[in-house]
Amino acid sequence: MNKLVIFDLDGTLIDSVGGIARSVNRTRTDFGFAELEESVITSFTGDGAKKLLERSCADVTLPVSIDEAVQVMIRNYADDPLYHTYLYDGVKEGLSQLKNAGWITAVVSNKPQTVAEKIISGLGIAELLDENIGGGAGFPLKPAPDAMLFLLDKYGAKAENSYIAGDNHTDMNAARNAKMNSIFCRYGFGVKLDTVSTVEVDDFYQLTKYLLNI
Repeated sequence: MNKLVIFDLDGTLIDSVGGIARSVNRTRTDFGFAELEESVITSFTGDGAKKLLERSCADVTLPVSIDEAVQVMIRNYADDPLYHTYLYDGVKEGLSQLKNAGWITAVVSNKPQTVAEKIISGLGIAELLDENIGGGAGFPLKPAPDAMLFLLDKYGAKAENSYIAGDNHTDMNAARNAKMNSIFCRYGFGVKLDTVSTVEVDDFYQLTKYLLNI
């Protein structure tokens, strides 16, 4: 039976705080508003681009609809998607080891698909992933389980043998909704809230070791 591991992107495979904050602040300045502190923007992440911008512009009145503003933000992000964006230590080696051990590796992220594709390619891990599903790719955003259920079915993997790894409550809830196991990544910048995980890890090396020993 195939084993599937689905990774979140931001805060799980990549440290992208700088790039996310820059895309939001470029959008705010495009509309004539002051920039926000990076830490403030980071606290708004995890639920997709629209929620991120809604929260980041709650103090102002946008001159366009939120959907139009989101498209501006996505274009700003896609113009320089690798700005202050890095793989966490051990990610490239870990993904390679998991692939060699027979794991199917995928990304399901609430980050816009076009931006996620550029980042994954630019950081040199595209060839280590079997799938990359981002926001706007035709599935509801996490914590909806639809993308996870699609991948389980496509690769003939059972939920009880498969994992979602992420740094946010949306990932843990997505795992629960898909009846999958979950790995909470404490090293990321998301928050777990009151969600439950199968295991917690402090870095990607620990995550890799856990899966390889199953």
